[in-house]
Amino acid sequence: MSKPHELPAISLPSKLESVIDPERVLSNRYNYPELSWSPDIHEQKALARIKETFLNVELSHATASDPKLLQTEGIIPPSDLTDRQDWRSQTGKLDESLGLDHYTFLHWGALHPTGNGRYIFPVEARDILLSPETIVTPYDIHSTMCTYMMNTDDIRALDEEGQRRLNEYLETIVPGKDWVDIIARRALRRMQYTDDKSVYKVRSHSDLGEIKHLGAISPTSLHKPIDIYDKQTMYSKWLSLVENNGLAVSYITNTLEFGSADDKAELQTSLDKSRKLWRKILDIAQKS
Repeated sequence: MSKPHELPAISLPSKLESVIDPERVLSNRYNYPELSWSPDIHEQKALARIKETFLNVELSHATASDPKLLQTEGIIPPSDLTDRQDWRSQTGKLDESLGLDHYTFLHWGALHPTGNGRYIFPVEARDILLSPETIVTPYDIHSTMCTYMMNTDDIRALDEEGQRRLNEYLETIVPGKDWVDIIARRALRRMQYTDDKSVYKVRSHSDLGEIKHLGAISPTSLHKPIDIYDKQTMYSKWLSLVENNGLAVSYITNTLEFGSADDKAELQTSLDKSRKLWRKILDIAQKS
């Protein structure tokens, strides 16, 4: 007799758990059409290759705070920044009412300016994304609830429209591990059916989701910060993502679609490496 399926553990702050329990977060995976697809054995091998490749793409945390603070103390959630005037935070009252202020926020592969601060800290993705203390949504809650962010300190006071938007947001929350699976499946399907199989295009900093990790992130997990005004370092980072991970951030994507012939020509060597990477993955998937 087989053992009953055990749900993996996931940690939530008490305020968030009051509106969505861990079991619901775990079941939210079925809200994503990518997970209704049953890949065959060859596609499973291709997906495993994509996951491994994308887990080597660093997460990023942009900050307007002094980078030396993060290098010393790590990335600290807003809930722990009371009376810390030397830190900068964009947390609203709605975030606090949901317990989201207990999370540190990151993006995946968004190693480019986002308006969240001058310095970008690359962060190792694997341990964060696969942690039971990490949840992900496709977008920031501010994008759909901006009118409620600063004046809602009790979610019970939300009007009908606010409750509808909040419920839609809650239905998108999934564990980081499931999000990795969703993105890998999305990438494989897109690359299987697109005419341009040279690179997986990320068109905005939120394309790979908003990553939320419960608690602080140790300074030992942070790499050297990147100054967004250091164009040479930024460009080198973007090329590395193309060549080693088959992924193009929005700045590269825009160049490919709207840049001059000379600008596009400069990318050809990197694109050739990316195309070779994806060809190997797609060949694995197409053996069925």
